[in-house]
Amino acid sequence: MANKIKVQVFTDFDGTLSLDDTGLLLIDDHRSLGPKRRRELEEAVMENRIKYKDALQEMWENVHISWEEAWNEYLDDCKIDPGFPSFNDYCQQNQFPVTILSSGLYPLLEEIMFNFLGEKAKKIKIVANHAEIKNRTWKIIWRDDSIYGNDKSKTIIEAREKEKEDTIFIFCGDGISDISAARHADILFARKGRDLETYCKRENIPFISFDTFAEIEQVVRDLVCGKYKIDKSNNIY
Repeated sequence: MANKIKVQVFTDFDGTLSLDDTGLLLIDDHRSLGPKRRRELEEAVMENRIKYKDALQEMWENVHISWEEAWNEYLDDCKIDPGFPSFNDYCQQNQFPVTILSSGLYPLLEEIMFNFLGEKAKKIKIVANHAEIKNRTWKIIWRDDSIYGNDKSKTIIEAREKEKEDTIFIFCGDGISDISAARHADILFARKGRDLETYCKRENIPFISFDTFAEIEQVVRDLVCGKYKIDKSNNIY
Protein backbone atom coordinates (compact mmCIF):
# COMPACT_ATOMS: atom_id res chain seq x y z
CA MET A 1 0.00 0.00 0.00
CA ALA A 2 1.81 3.09 -1.28
CA ASN A 3 -0.22 5.53 0.78
CA LYS A 4 0.09 3.69 4.06
CA ILE A 5 0.49 6.02 7.03
CA LYS A 6 3.97 6.05 8.54
CA VAL A 7 4.37 6.21 12.30
CA GLN A 8 7.30 6.59 14.68
CA VAL A 9 6.78 5.79 18.35
CA PHE A 10 8.83 7.27 21.18
CA THR A 11 8.16 6.29 24.76
CA ASP A 12 9.49 7.07 28.19
CA PHE A 13 10.48 4.01 30.18
CA ASP A 14 10.09 4.40 33.94
CA GLY A 15 6.46 4.71 34.94
CA THR A 16 5.33 4.59 31.30
CA LEU A 17 6.54 1.43 29.58
CA SER A 18 7.60 -0.05 32.90
CA LEU A 19 4.91 -0.03 35.57
CA ASP A 20 7.66 0.41 38.14
CA ASP A 21 9.91 3.44 38.12
CA THR A 22 13.17 1.54 38.27
CA GLY A 23 15.20 4.60 39.20
CA LEU A 24 12.91 5.58 42.06
CA LEU A 25 12.99 2.08 43.49
CA LEU A 26 16.70 2.60 44.11
CA ILE A 27 16.51 6.31 44.95
CA ASP A 28 13.70 5.81 47.50
CA ASP A 29 15.47 2.95 49.26
CA HIS A 30 16.24 3.55 52.94
CA ARG A 31 19.96 3.34 52.17
CA SER A 32 19.64 6.04 49.51
CA LEU A 33 18.03 9.48 49.20
CA GLY A 34 14.57 8.45 50.34
CA PRO A 35 11.10 9.43 49.04
CA LYS A 36 10.66 12.64 51.06
CA ARG A 37 13.67 14.48 49.63
CA ARG A 38 13.07 12.99 46.19
CA ARG A 39 9.53 14.39 46.06
CA GLU A 40 10.78 17.78 47.27
CA LEU A 41 13.17 17.86 44.32
CA GLU A 42 10.45 16.86 41.87
CA GLU A 43 8.15 19.61 43.13
CA ALA A 44 10.97 22.15 42.81
CA VAL A 45 11.43 21.13 39.17
CA MET A 46 7.70 21.42 38.45
CA GLU A 47 7.76 24.92 39.95
CA ASN A 48 10.88 25.89 37.94
CA ARG A 49 12.94 26.49 41.08
CA ILE A 50 15.71 24.08 40.07
CA LYS A 51 16.77 22.36 36.86
CA TYR A 52 15.71 18.77 36.29
CA LYS A 53 19.32 17.76 35.68
CA ASP A 54 20.41 19.14 39.07
CA ALA A 55 17.60 17.30 40.81
CA LEU A 56 18.46 14.00 39.14
CA GLN A 57 22.14 14.49 39.91
CA GLU A 58 21.38 14.73 43.63
CA MET A 59 19.12 11.69 43.44
CA TRP A 60 21.68 9.37 41.84
CA GLU A 61 24.58 10.69 43.93
CA ASN A 62 22.66 9.46 46.96
CA VAL A 63 21.99 5.93 45.76
CA HIS A 64 23.99 3.55 47.95
CA ILE A 65 22.97 0.10 46.76
CA SER A 66 25.22 -2.35 44.99
CA TRP A 67 24.40 -3.55 41.46
CA GLU A 68 23.69 -7.04 42.82
CA GLU A 69 21.37 -5.72 45.54
CA ALA A 70 19.53 -3.56 43.01
CA TRP A 71 18.69 -6.62 40.91
CA ASN A 72 18.05 -9.08 43.72
CA GLU A 73 15.86 -6.73 45.75
CA TYR A 74 14.07 -4.72 43.06
CA LEU A 75 14.79 -4.91 39.36
CA ASP A 76 14.29 -8.63 38.71
CA ASP A 77 10.68 -8.21 39.82
CA CYS A 78 9.84 -5.21 37.63
CA LYS A 79 6.79 -5.46 35.38
CA ILE A 80 5.96 -3.76 32.08
CA ASP A 81 2.63 -2.37 30.97
CA PRO A 82 0.62 -5.48 29.97
CA GLY A 83 -0.42 -3.82 26.71
CA PHE A 84 3.10 -3.03 25.51
CA PRO A 85 4.17 -6.42 24.06
CA SER A 86 1.14 -6.49 21.75
CA PHE A 87 1.64 -2.85 20.76
CA ASN A 88 5.33 -3.46 20.07
CA ASP A 89 4.47 -6.49 17.93
CA TYR A 90 1.98 -4.39 15.96
CA CYS A 91 4.60 -1.69 15.40
CA GLN A 92 7.25 -4.18 14.30
CA GLN A 93 4.85 -5.87 11.89
CA ASN A 94 4.10 -2.50 10.30
CA GLN A 95 7.73 -1.29 10.37
CA PHE A 96 6.92 1.52 12.80
CA PRO A 97 10.17 2.21 14.73
CA VAL A 98 9.89 2.16 18.52
CA THR A 99 12.43 4.17 20.53
CA ILE A 100 12.76 4.41 24.30
CA LEU A 101 13.70 7.91 25.50
CA SER A 102 14.76 7.79 29.11
CA SER A 103 16.38 9.91 31.79
CA GLY A 104 17.34 6.63 33.39
CA LEU A 105 20.52 4.64 33.04
CA TYR A 106 21.24 2.66 29.88
CA PRO A 107 22.78 -0.40 31.62
CA LEU A 108 19.61 -0.89 33.66
CA LEU A 109 17.21 -0.40 30.77
CA GLU A 110 19.09 -2.67 28.41
CA GLU A 111 19.00 -5.60 30.82
CA ILE A 112 15.43 -4.98 31.97
CA MET A 113 14.13 -4.81 28.41
CA PHE A 114 15.84 -8.09 27.57
CA ASN A 115 14.18 -9.62 30.63
CA PHE A 116 10.84 -8.33 29.37
CA LEU A 117 11.00 -9.15 25.68
CA GLY A 118 14.02 -11.34 25.01
CA GLU A 119 15.40 -11.04 21.47
CA LYS A 120 12.56 -8.69 20.46
CA ALA A 121 14.12 -6.04 22.70
CA LYS A 122 17.08 -5.73 20.31
CA LYS A 123 14.82 -4.05 17.74
CA ILE A 124 13.94 -1.25 20.16
CA LYS A 125 16.40 1.63 20.26
CA ILE A 126 17.26 2.99 23.73
CA VAL A 127 18.34 6.63 24.12
CA ALA A 128 19.33 7.17 27.75
CA ASN A 129 22.04 8.40 30.07
CA HIS A 130 24.96 6.14 30.87
CA ALA A 131 26.49 5.37 34.24
CA GLU A 132 29.50 4.23 36.19
CA ILE A 133 28.57 1.86 38.99
CA LYS A 134 31.25 0.89 41.50
CA ASN A 135 30.46 -0.86 44.76
CA ARG A 136 27.71 1.35 46.24
CA THR A 137 28.42 4.45 44.20
CA TRP A 138 26.31 5.38 41.16
CA LYS A 139 27.57 8.11 38.86
CA ILE A 140 25.26 9.29 36.10
CA ILE A 141 26.94 10.20 32.80
CA TRP A 142 24.77 12.68 30.96
CA ARG A 143 23.88 12.12 27.33
CA ASP A 144 23.92 15.86 26.55
CA ASP A 145 24.55 19.22 28.22
CA SER A 146 20.90 20.31 28.29
CA ILE A 147 19.03 21.12 31.50
CA TYR A 148 17.52 17.62 31.26
CA GLY A 149 20.76 15.68 30.80
CA ASN A 150 18.98 13.83 28.02
CA ASP A 151 16.71 16.24 26.17
CA LYS A 152 14.10 13.93 24.70
CA SER A 153 12.86 16.58 22.29
CA LYS A 154 16.24 16.53 20.49
CA THR A 155 15.86 12.91 19.48
CA ILE A 156 12.33 13.50 18.19
CA ILE A 157 13.39 16.62 16.26
CA GLU A 158 16.34 14.79 14.69
CA ALA A 159 14.10 11.90 13.64
CA ARG A 160 11.51 14.28 12.18
CA GLU A 161 14.16 15.99 10.05
CA LYS A 162 14.95 12.65 8.40
CA GLU A 163 11.34 11.65 7.73
CA LYS A 164 8.63 12.73 5.32
CA GLU A 165 6.23 15.42 6.51
CA ASP A 166 3.28 13.04 6.72
CA THR A 167 4.97 10.74 9.26
CA ILE A 168 3.07 10.72 12.56
CA PHE A 169 5.28 11.13 15.62
CA ILE A 170 3.92 9.66 18.83
CA PHE A 171 5.28 10.18 22.33
CA CYS A 172 4.16 8.38 25.48
CA GLY A 173 5.17 9.62 28.91
CA ASP A 174 4.22 10.13 32.51
CA GLY A 175 6.54 12.50 34.37
CA ILE A 176 8.60 15.65 34.56
CA SER A 177 11.42 14.20 32.45
CA ASP A 178 8.93 14.08 29.55
CA ILE A 179 8.13 17.78 29.57
CA SER A 180 10.72 18.61 26.90
CA ALA A 181 9.14 16.14 24.47
CA ALA A 182 5.55 17.16 25.14
CA ARG A 183 5.37 19.89 22.48
CA HIS A 184 7.17 17.91 19.77
CA ALA A 185 4.81 14.98 19.23
CA ASP A 186 1.93 14.87 16.79
CA ILE A 187 0.12 12.72 19.32
CA LEU A 188 1.04 12.89 23.00
CA PHE A 189 -0.09 10.16 25.38
CA ALA A 190 0.16 11.02 29.10
CA ARG A 191 -0.40 8.39 31.75
CA LYS A 192 -3.44 9.22 33.89
CA GLY A 193 -2.88 10.89 37.24
CA ARG A 194 0.82 11.64 36.75
CA ASP A 195 2.91 14.82 36.55
CA LEU A 196 2.96 15.00 32.75
CA GLU A 197 -0.83 15.06 32.61
CA THR A 198 -0.85 17.86 35.22
CA TYR A 199 1.72 19.83 33.25
CA CYS A 200 -0.15 19.47 29.95
CA LYS A 201 -3.40 20.65 31.50
CA ARG A 202 -1.66 23.67 33.00
CA GLU A 203 0.13 24.55 29.75
CA ASN A 204 -2.81 23.74 27.44
CA ILE A 205 -0.85 21.09 25.53
CA PRO A 206 -3.12 18.62 23.67
CA PHE A 207 -2.78 15.07 24.97
CA ILE A 208 -4.58 11.77 25.33
CA SER A 209 -4.60 10.23 28.79
CA PHE A 210 -4.09 6.47 29.04
CA ASP A 211 -3.97 3.61 31.52
CA THR A 212 -2.42 0.96 29.30
CA PHE A 213 -0.63 0.63 25.97
CA ALA A 214 -3.63 -1.32 24.72
CA GLU A 215 -5.42 2.05 24.47
CA ILE A 216 -2.47 3.53 22.59
CA GLU A 217 -2.46 0.61 20.18
CA GLN A 218 -6.15 1.12 19.43
CA VAL A 219 -5.66 4.81 18.63
CA VAL A 220 -2.73 4.04 16.34
CA ARG A 221 -4.68 1.29 14.58
CA ASP A 222 -7.58 3.69 14.04
CA LEU A 223 -5.24 6.31 12.59
CA VAL A 224 -3.60 3.85 10.25
CA CYS A 225 -6.92 2.56 8.94
CA GLY A 226 -8.21 6.10 8.43
CA LYS A 227 -10.85 6.15 11.16
CA TYR A 228 -9.16 9.20 12.72
CA LYS A 229 -7.10 12.05 11.31
CA ILE A 230 -4.85 14.73 12.82
CA ASP A 231 -5.35 18.43 12.15
CA LYS A 232 -2.65 21.11 12.15
CA SER A 233 -3.10 21.67 15.87
CA ASN A 234 -2.36 17.99 16.52
CA ASN A 235 -5.96 17.32 17.50
CA ILE A 236 -7.47 13.96 16.54
CA TYR A 237 -10.87 14.01 14.88
